[in-house]
Amino acid sequence: MKIKVGEIIKTKREELKIPLVNFAKELDISPGYLSQIENGIKTNPNLDIVLKIIHRLDIDLAMLLGVESSEESYLLKIPPLLKFILAKERNSRVLEEQEILRKFSSLSEKILETSYLLEDQELYKMFLEDLLNQTETTLKRYMGMQIIMQSRSGFVDNDKSQVKE
Repeated sequence: MKIKVGEIIKTKREELKIPLVNFAKELDISPGYLSQIENGIKTNPNLDIVLKIIHRLDIDLAMLLGVESSEESYLLKIPPLLKFILAKERNSRVLEEQEILRKFSSLSEKILETSYLLEDQELYKMFLEDLLNQTETTLKRYMGMQIIMQSRSGFVDNDKSQVKE
């Protein structure tokens, strides 16, 4: 999925809850012109306008133009809504397998049901934090198991090649 400059601008503007008409007025341009920028119709907008936009929306120019080399710092600057869209696209491929989708749905349902069982909002927040920590620990364990399995299969493959020689 290729992210376009206009999509980043629109997502950030919407995240800040700035209406298109108000933002266009602030930039001293027409709402139609701003809409064309956001929808990728106007692909080469006036540099002064782009600078006003990134200044007002607090968007890093290097990130906006895709010239930043560090993916981690790039991801830190992407608006949360856009991060969600990217994750949704990536994760939808994982959820195409029916068994994984079924298990994921069941897990999500249990997590959401817990909010009704733990009526206290603070307890539910603690539950979610604990769940997140346990998930990270479990992930690390399985990643370690994967490394061990890969090294064993690599070792066996080396053994087989030595036997053949």
